[in-house]
Amino acid sequence: MYLSDDDNKVAGAIGALIGALLGIGIWCLIGLFGKIAVIGGFAICLGTLGGYLLLGQGISRKGLVICLIIVLAAVYLATRLNYGILLYREMEGELTFWESYTGAMTIIKSYGEMGSFLKDLGFGYLITIGGGFALLYKLGILEQD
Repeated sequence: MYLSDDDNKVAGAIGALIGALLGIGIWCLIGLFGKIAVIGGFAICLGTLGGYLLLGQGISRKGLVICLIIVLAAVYLATRLNYGILLYREMEGELTFWESYTGAMTIIKSYGEMGSFLKDLGFGYLITIGGGFALLYKLGILEQD
């Protein structure tokens, strides 16, 4: 991939956000089955970078930083969303989905399960960043110097 400084950073960031949201959707679909899969991390990474490239008409170093920030935020959001979905399903209608999502962190802390959340978050970052960039190298999108 060749870096260029004439990319459209605003349009690229919008594309990256759209791609990240699609990746979060795939991540959460897999999470419904109680799994964290590498393909969800790939989807977030590729969706973010692909969205930036598509709408930004190229990518610069600043564009890569924008994508990295969006990927980090997307993995956190996807992990937290999975916990909210799990809580919603376990409560069987006692809480609305929004209450489950917003209250998930409080409940995790009160039951002493913050370590489990942080472990899942760390694993999510590992598979998304490590696996995503390994896949990009394998596909030839990123080139080693």
